[in-house]
Amino acid sequence: MTSLPPCPSTLTDAGGAPRYGTWEGGLDVVRFDDLKGAYAPGRLERLATHKKWLYGFIATREVATFFAVVDVSYSSNAFAMAVDLSTNQVLANDGFLGPPRPLTRVSDHPGPGLDVAFRRPDAVFTASRPFGDERFHISTRMGLPMPIVGRKLEADWSLLAAGAAPALTVIAPVDGGIVNVTQKWAGLLGFGQLRAGGKSFNLDGGVGGLDSTFGLLARRTAWRWAFACGRLDDGTPLGINLVEGFNESRDDVNENAVWLGRELIPLARARFTWNRADVLDRWSVTTTDGKLELEFRPIAAHLEHRDLKLVVSRFAQPVGRWSGVFRHGGREYRLVDVPGVAEDQDVTW
Repeated sequence: MTSLPPCPSTLTDAGGAPRYGTWEGGLDVVRFDDLKGAYAPGRLERLATHKKWLYGFIATREVATFFAVVDVSYSSNAFAMAVDLSTNQVLANDGFLGPPRPLTRVSDHPGPGLDVAFRRPDAVFTASRPFGDERFHISTRMGLPMPIVGRKLEADWSLLAAGAAPALTVIAPVDGGIVNVTQKWAGLLGFGQLRAGGKSFNLDGGVGGLDSTFGLLARRTAWRWAFACGRLDDGTPLGINLVEGFNESRDDVNENAVWLGRELIPLARARFTWNRADVLDRWSVTTTDGKLELEFRPIAAHLEHRDLKLVVSRFAQPVGRWSGVFRHGGREYRLVDVPGVAEDQDVTW
């Protein structure tokens, strides 16, 4: 597969069935209210299975930072981390449990109209893209404000959608659930400022990306994930998204892709090799079409292991550098120390 069809204007067809497939571009809105018949969840089923989240990442050669806000209907959680890439110092790293909606919100708009917020006294994360705005705007505040030193992490940054390669949207059936909708967008030009660990960083010229996901998911959900944003040696913006164990239920659903400059390039299935007992060990990922071969050298990891009886999660997201080879259009691109993350997730919710 070398190109993708344009994303449909709505999640469902005239009969209320999901428009399963892999698409170029994004949906304006993701509303499960439009599902009908066998695809329409009951009230209790929706409460138990409806999950939404936004994940954002930005990196320069000096620093990488990322955050997530997760709405699981009956509660919420969030986390953020920042790492100095020149010294491998962890500048800030923490996770939080929070209240359910509407105190925490992840809007149904993955593009224009995006409105995300998570608020506690020690954590304030917001993301937005007002209608008519060409940028996504992100603000992360972590830790209680302290005299002179401020918070543990303070970052304000934006990602430019205009002029970038298009987003990738996948609408996939879910075994044990109903449907999952994910919009991945990487290789976006970044701007902003970050302060953490007593240091300040300029994020202008950075490269970043977003993961907007909306699902009626299975009670147990697991995957491996890779996400990277940086530049080639000639300065071309680059983004990578790879997953194994999720959004693979049909041949026509697949979220693996590379964003190279203004081009979105779909890839075949991804295969991960990693040490679950030590996520700071090296990872490797290849695609079955032979186009991508990567190795990951972690620096540090955000870890969350929770056993709340009804909800049990094992979440590990190391941050580090991806290197390897990407083959496309008769050329071989060498990727060297591209900032990014890997992830091993296994959750019963």
